[in-house]
Amino acid sequence: MAQSDNRWAIRFGSALVPVAHAAGQNVVTVLGLRFMTDSLAISAGTAGLIFALVKIYDGLLDPAVGAWSDRAQTRWGRRLPFLFVGGLAMPLGVAMLFGAPDFGSVLLAELFVTLALIIHASGYTLLTIPGFAMVVESSPDHHERTRLMAWRVYGNAIGTLIGTTLPGLILGRLGAGRGAHLAMALAIGAVVLLATLLAVRLLIKAPRSLPPAHPRPFNLPAQAKLAWANQPFRLLAITHVFLLFGTAIGSAAMAYFSRYVLQAPDGWIATYFLFATVGMVGSIPAWVWVTGVIGKKAGYMTAMALYGLVSLSWLTASPLDAAWLSSARALLSGLAGGGTILCAYAMLSDAVRYDYVCSGERREGVFAGLTTLLDKLSSAAALAAMGAFLSAMGYVSSTMGGTVAQSAQAVRAVALCVGAVPALAMLCGVIAVSRYKLDPASLIEPSSGEGA
Repeated sequence: MAQSDNRWAIRFGSALVPVAHAAGQNVVTVLGLRFMTDSLAISAGTAGLIFALVKIYDGLLDPAVGAWSDRAQTRWGRRLPFLFVGGLAMPLGVAMLFGAPDFGSVLLAELFVTLALIIHASGYTLLTIPGFAMVVESSPDHHERTRLMAWRVYGNAIGTLIGTTLPGLILGRLGAGRGAHLAMALAIGAVVLLATLLAVRLLIKAPRSLPPAHPRPFNLPAQAKLAWANQPFRLLAITHVFLLFGTAIGSAAMAYFSRYVLQAPDGWIATYFLFATVGMVGSIPAWVWVTGVIGKKAGYMTAMALYGLVSLSWLTASPLDAAWLSSARALLSGLAGGGTILCAYAMLSDAVRYDYVCSGERREGVFAGLTTLLDKLSSAAALAAMGAFLSAMGYVSSTMGGTVAQSAQAVRAVALCVGAVPALAMLCGVIAVSRYKLDPASLIEPSSGEGA
């Protein structure tokens, strides 16, 4: 009975970690760039560059945190202290970003939001990498790891729902001013902190593997070479780059899309992400069943193809569209997103497990760090490209916080960022993952055992 209770505690704890970081991350992903351009008068190109530089910093931090958590020795285990600190830093960064004071200088505003994003990104890394590594080491059974990944997807969906719908509801009620953005940030920050504290409490008795007796010194090039030699991981990493590039641009552009293409109030964002999250959460049992029948690879390819088709459909959207049409697109987008997240991380956990089976070494943190590094570099490239593209197409920044007159060319650029770019990225991802091959039989535990 105690073992069963502990298993459920691990599942709930594994879900709460992504609730925290998804809530804190999505509010910045969806509204951060628009807040900088439309409330702080930072140009789209500069705002995209700031996001990109912070993502690169954060990406370089990822492998270091992964290696550090692999070697850490504390009374709470290797991972929990990192989760706790991350749960403090992320809310602080969110509050600083959306609560940026009026400096009367665009340069000072740029420096302040850069600092806020660095703190926010550091907290995100401290939550995501140890959290992912804990799932890998929590069970030797690849079916249970898939279940844990499903719980993480549920948690990610709930966090996404909170981080996208709650801000839209608050802004829809209080307006688009700075005070409303600060209230929104404080509400999201409270969610991140509470979810983290509860996750740490639930995971305190999760299985722990011991750090290596003779840990290798941190060496990013060596870690990258080690991961690149793992062919399943290499193919999944390439696929992940395309997936994240497309979804990062699509998510960041959606706030602009609702304002300038659909000409809808900010409350529309809450409705859109509500339906997308319902689609994501509701689809998880189906995707678990589908991957059990056709395999994770085929499921992954199907989910990316569906996501790309839904993205393309936004190119036909207009302010005259019926409400049900936008809701249907959101629902299908969430359904496809649930499949991509579940399959991507379930397959990545198998690739990391394959490394352990082949080497006998516990390097979950290294692979988690490198996975998140690729996430950040992909998002950095996406946001930099989007900002530069919008600037080149004549997007006008302001301090008004609301709608500003934009050229037809700038509005068309926004539509392409939501529709064509994600679809092309998904196509590239399908091509990349089509070469993935990993037999479940190759994931059987080595005869030497899992270790303490």
